[in-house]
Amino acid sequence: MDKIKIRFEPTNNTLLIWFDNPEKMSHLSPIEDKTPGDFHLIKDENDQVIGIECQFYHIAAGTIALDVENAPLLFQELERA
Repeated sequence: MDKIKIRFEPTNNTLLIWFDNPEKMSHLSPIEDKTPGDFHLIKDENDQVIGIECQFYHIAAGTIALDVENAPLLFQELERA
């Protein structure tokens, strides 16, 4: 996947953030038991994180304000000896 996908599902108040193709989803894994709310890592068959699910994320439909910050990638040339 070339882009991060963000989806809000108002019917069940769930915010989904995908780092890879949603079709690769195998299972959900809780981030930790003491995390407030229902936050899960979305994983593929190889147990790699491909997304995040935030259940019961309350926001009125059509009112999502999105602020995106994209940090530049910096590449440093390695000098060869």
